[in-house]
Amino acid sequence: MDGKKDCIMRNKFLYAIIIGFTLSIVGCEDTRLNDITPPKVYIPQSGEIEQTVYKTGEPFVFRLGVYKTGYDNVESTASVDVLSEDELQVYNTENNRNYKRIPDNCFQLAGGNESYVVKFSKGNRLEYVDITLDYDAIEQLADFDKDNSKQYVVPVSVVHSNLEINEDKEVAFIKPLIRDPFIYFQNTESSVVIETTSNSDSYQQNLVLAVDFVNLWDISVDLEVNEMLVDVYNNENGTDLKLLPTSAYTISPNPAVIKNGNKTTTVSVDFSKDNIDYDDFLLPVFIKETSRFVSDIEQNVHYVTVSRPAPRLDRRGWTIIDVSSEEPSGEGVGNGTASCVLDGTVATYWHSQWAGGTGQLPHHFTIDMQKTVTVASVDLQRRQDQRDAYRGKIYISEDNDTFTQIGDFEMAEVNEPQTFRVTTSPGRYLKIEITESRRAPYANLAEVYARGVE
Repeated sequence: MDGKKDCIMRNKFLYAIIIGFTLSIVGCEDTRLNDITPPKVYIPQSGEIEQTVYKTGEPFVFRLGVYKTGYDNVESTASVDVLSEDELQVYNTENNRNYKRIPDNCFQLAGGNESYVVKFSKGNRLEYVDITLDYDAIEQLADFDKDNSKQYVVPVSVVHSNLEINEDKEVAFIKPLIRDPFIYFQNTESSVVIETTSNSDSYQQNLVLAVDFVNLWDISVDLEVNEMLVDVYNNENGTDLKLLPTSAYTISPNPAVIKNGNKTTTVSVDFSKDNIDYDDFLLPVFIKETSRFVSDIEQNVHYVTVSRPAPRLDRRGWTIIDVSSEEPSGEGVGNGTASCVLDGTVATYWHSQWAGGTGQLPHHFTIDMQKTVTVASVDLQRRQDQRDAYRGKIYISEDNDTFTQIGDFEMAEVNEPQTFRVTTSPGRYLKIEITESRRAPYANLAEVYARGVE
C-alpha cells in the first residue's frame, strides 16, 4: 500500500514539472524573426546598364531581372514601368545626369504596353521583363552614334508592389551600344618551337574562332594562309621571318563551322618536323570568307611563329687556326687568346691586342671544326659586362681558302649567349669577323658555338 502511494506521488510531481515547463514556453515571447529583413522587391542590375546590341537580323531581347527577397514565402506582384520623358528629366535634375529617353518606336516592353506586371509564385524569387530593342530604329536617330555618347536609354522602374520596394535599386537605365556581328580569332598570335631532340615528329597548335553574339546559325568560316601578310608582320615587328612552307603544315577542319548555339570552334594546325628547316618561320592564317556576317579586321589573322633551333654542335677537337689580333699577356695568364672562345667558360675571353701594339678593326679569327658540318646558326657570347663587340659577319669555307659570308650580327648588351641565324650551309671552317666596336678599335668575345647537323 505504501508503494502505491509513493508511485502516485511521483507521477503528480512529474506532471507538475511538465505543466510548469509548458507554461514557461507559452509565457515567453518568440523573437526569432525580429532581426530578419522584411520581404522586398528590387532590380539587381539597377543603375546604368550598358548593353551591347548586335545587328544579327534577328530581334534583340534584353531580359531585365526583378528579384524578390525576404522570409515570407508568399505570392506577390510588382509593376515595372517605363519612365516618361518628364519623369526622366526629374531624375536627371536630381542626380546630375543627362539621360535621353529612347523614342517609343525603338523598343517594346513584353505585352506591348508601358507597364508590365511581374508575378512571383511562393517559391520563386527571380522573374524577368523582356524588352525588345529595335537596333535599326535606334541607329536612325539623328544624334545617335555606335557608342551612344548622347546617353539614350530605356528608363524602367519598379513602381508598385504588394511588398516593399528597395528604393536604392528600383530604377535601371538600359543604354544600348549598337555593334555589327563579327567573326574573329580569339587570340591573334601564338608560337611553336620544334625541338630537334624531341621524340615527337609532329606538333599541333589550336586556333579558336569566336563570336560574341547569341549564335542561331551554323556559320562556315574559310581559312587561308596569306603570304603577303608575312611582310606586314615583319615590318610591324622588326623581324625577318620566312613563310612556313606548305609541306610543313595542315589546317583542319577548313572550312571550320561555328555551330548553332555555340560561340567558338577550334581549328588545329599540325606541323611536320621533317619538313621544317632550322630557321624561324611565320604562318599567317587569315579568315578569307564567312557564310554569314563578316570577319573583324582587327582580329581576322592569327600569326603562328614557328621556330626550329638547331642543336649545338660538339666542339671537342675544334681549334683556332687563324686570328688577326689577340692579347696573350695583358689579360692575364691563360686569357685574351682566341682559343678562349672554345674553352667552355665565360670567365676567359678573346681580346684584340692592346699591349705592345693595338690591333685595328676589323678583327677576325677562324675555327677549324675538323670535319664538314651543316651550320644553321651561330651563338656568340660577349665578355661578361663588357660591351665592346658590336657588329660583324660570319663566313664558312670548305677549304680554308674560299670563304662565303652566310650571315651577319649585331650584338645586344646582354651577358647571355645570342643566337644569330645564317644561311644554312655546309663547311669545315668558320670565320667570325668583328667589323664595328662600341669602344673602337677593341673587341672581345667569351664563347662561340655553332648550331647545325653533323
